[in-house]
Amino acid sequence: MMTITTAHTIDADTYHELQEIMADKFTELLDVFHQDVVAAIDALQQSITQGDSQQVGIICHKLKSSSRLIGAFGMAELARLLEEYKDDQDQIRAMQHWQQLNTTYAEVCVWLNAHAPIVTALSA
Repeated sequence: MMTITTAHTIDADTYHELQEIMADKFTELLDVFHQDVVAAIDALQQSITQGDSQQVGIICHKLKSSSRLIGAFGMAELARLLEEYKDDQDQIRAMQHWQQLNTTYAEVCVWLNAHAPIVTALSA
């Protein structure tokens, strides 16, 4: 089994650049990211179990893009590996990658919580 490891859970430069670009909408973007990933992980497990490789490919394509956007390159790589399931139909390997994706997402959550933007209220 191939294990994906990264020195950094999130690429800080990518994360901070996106934070700068998104400004006030950054927190909302992170909320949507979390919602999408949780839904994707659940849907992936179900699709893999049911042998629906086409759906796995669709879910992973979106997950790969959103992970790269925030700098979660380890997650993006796991999504890419899972996306291959649509071609190779290796359900055991797909479940292993899915489990790694869960672990990596948990690590991403820890990193994001530690680096969450500080929201300050403006006084009038």
